[in-house]
Amino acid sequence: MGILQGAIVGGIIGLVVYLIMYTAKDQKYKKLLKTIKGPVDYSGLYHYASSKRYKSSLKFFDSIGVLFLVGKTVYYKSKENEEPLSFDLSVCSVLQEPDWRMLKWFSITTPAGEKYYFDSHKMGAFKNNSDETLKGLAAIKAKTAS
Repeated sequence: MGILQGAIVGGIIGLVVYLIMYTAKDQKYKKLLKTIKGPVDYSGLYHYASSKRYKSSLKFFDSIGVLFLVGKTVYYKSKENEEPLSFDLSVCSVLQEPDWRMLKWFSITTPAGEKYYFDSHKMGAFKNNSDETLKGLAAIKAKTAS
């Protein structure tokens, strides 16, 4: 096999892997949404990172799941059969973090000082898109202001 043929095969394999990962994430998001009862003001597929994991050089998130907003409470759920993390916006603070790894992040800090980081990015060919992170942050900030 020549170099050109190898490059073509490698490109095709990379595309297939990307499509499988994208489909799996989308299916997980839809499956998790079905477990949420009641009206939701906002929801999106997010990566969650603990304070310890956030600045890690190898893996920069702990899990992927659905972040959703109901009234003045933000929830994060990564598994169907587990209770979600919940953050009461009347006592928690929300802050946009500096871009890290070319991604947009925001954090939610509890009254006890625990910090949780969230990012929702879509992989691109040349650049990752974090527009959903900013959309979620705007929805959360709108609830904290009201």
